[in-house]
Amino acid sequence: MWGLSTSRPQHCLKIGAQALVWGEAVRTWRGRYRYRCVISPTPTGAIKLSPMDLNLTDMPTVESRLRSLAGPSRDIRFAGRAWLSDVPRPIVLLLSDLSVRATVLQLEQFPAQAEEQEALIRWRLGQEQLLPMTGAKIVWQGFPSHGAGDERSHAIFVVAIQEAILKQYESLCESVGLLPQEVGVTSFRLFNLWLRAAGRKRLGHDLFWVSISDGGLTCFVMQGGRLVFVRTKLLIGERLQGEEDLEVDLVNNIAEECAVSLRACLEHHPGLNVTEIVLASDSPFPTLEQALKRELGLSTERLDWESVKRLGWTNDGGSTSWATLPVVAGVM
Repeated sequence: MWGLSTSRPQHCLKIGAQALVWGEAVRTWRGRYRYRCVISPTPTGAIKLSPMDLNLTDMPTVESRLRSLAGPSRDIRFAGRAWLSDVPRPIVLLLSDLSVRATVLQLEQFPAQAEEQEALIRWRLGQEQLLPMTGAKIVWQGFPSHGAGDERSHAIFVVAIQEAILKQYESLCESVGLLPQEVGVTSFRLFNLWLRAAGRKRLGHDLFWVSISDGGLTCFVMQGGRLVFVRTKLLIGERLQGEEDLEVDLVNNIAEECAVSLRACLEHHPGLNVTEIVLASDSPFPTLEQALKRELGLSTERLDWESVKRLGWTNDGGSTSWATLPVVAGVM
């Protein structure tokens, strides 16, 4: 969502409490893209996701695992000689939804200059007490629309992350020769991937988007092509991790929280007419569609690897588990 340059990094790293995921993109001489992903379990207890407290509780252990996952730094070579050694590799860094706070603002006017935009957003967030602003970095993306009389209004998706948390992640990356050139949020990268594959015409209908990752649930609701609702909810505590017999309860919990989110949105947008759910998850959850159908009465579409194929990207080895899809979205 925010970056340091206009060039697109060819590597993406997603850091979660359960897994570290690394993705690489290569463009062939024909202009086609290939991807390769690898995944490594996060050392138990080394990362605890939180939007307020430091996430990396065992930095040396995570650093060692990440070094093995991403491989060595690169050298800049010319005419057979190494001119620069251990050059940091630019990457896209994806953070878990549980490490940030997000909300949506509805604005009638939105200035053109970035500095004025940030000042307005911070003022509104402070006035409405939606997000804690002390020591926080904010980034945003707009969803402009035209109303009656061609009057333009704006829905602004805002993400806030504590600077101390961001610096900790950046320090981890730099310690293994990685330079976070762009930083994004997992659910929104997946949403943008789906939108590219499905086409913007899909936003002509009201839409309920659900992302399940790192033991958390994020819901987006789109109405008339603009974002009107955002909610992130922790689903899994440490006591549930690794207990396979609780998957049924987890699926039911997801369905219930989706229903809560949709009801909360309908209170503020009674004209909403959602007919389907788009689902992205880091686990297969084979019974989830049935649970959502039972709870909400809505059909479900999954974001999967077929979406990547439709965009012309092909696999070049490595893992193709559900959990690796975000890093491909990160380099697209």
